[in-house]
Amino acid sequence: MPLQPDGKTLPMLTLTQGHLRQLEICPRRYQYTYIDHYNAPIDPAMAERQRWGTQFHLVMQQRDLELPVDDLLQADPDLEMAVSSLQAAAPDLFIPQPKGFRQSEHRRTLAFNGYGLTAIYDLLVMDATSGHIVDWKTYQTPSSKTQLAQEWQTRLYLYLLVETSDLPPEQVAMTYWFVAPPGAQADPQPPSSVTIAYTAAQHRRTQADLQRLTDRLTALLALNDDLPQVDSALGHCTHCPYVVRCQRASERYAMAGGVELPAIADIAEVPL
Repeated sequence: MPLQPDGKTLPMLTLTQGHLRQLEICPRRYQYTYIDHYNAPIDPAMAERQRWGTQFHLVMQQRDLELPVDDLLQADPDLEMAVSSLQAAAPDLFIPQPKGFRQSEHRRTLAFNGYGLTAIYDLLVMDATSGHIVDWKTYQTPSSKTQLAQEWQTRLYLYLLVETSDLPPEQVAMTYWFVAPPGAQADPQPPSSVTIAYTAAQHRRTQADLQRLTDRLTALLALNDDLPQVDSALGHCTHCPYVVRCQRASERYAMAGGVELPAIADIAEVPL
């Protein structure tokens, strides 16, 4: 546990999948976002998609709690259509589970190497022999199974479920459901899903990578200096909202609108 100059223990830092993703891409980007709390610009259209996604998550949570959702759905016909489409595509998701455990917006935490690993599952369904994480995606078209399996959200969520339960890796899985927001596609497609299985080998790799990242973060924080920047040759700076702050873009480039706004996947989800 890190210490303050007066010798008192500092609070344990929380690491979510967003933290891990930023830290692996660029430690300075992690610093600006999660330590310095600089606000990155958000495109108005992206902000509206984020608002719609938050409403979708809220409706799904309230339905699972058997709370009324009619007012929310009647106020937004697109939202009502999205929920109805999902119910038609995956009716099993809407069936109450008489046995076992089922909870929306379920939080899991784990102390790991001096940090608090944290995940909030959109939906977690468990019984004595299996655990299934469900995540709603409302801001992108389906990614490939290979890409999703490599994302820190998938890796951290599955790792935490195994580490905080009695289930072995082979008995847990994670499913992403993709529900397009209004206007996202000229020809709207029905909801689709991608399910990621898990193995003991994947679990060991994730643990090793978590150890590597947290060891590095601890060493960097001990220097009491700005965290290092990523090698610009890797191309990450082009897509970073802090490219001007890092002095890796000319004023002309910034004024011309060359800085790309952050992907909505990089914007922290707000717990409901």
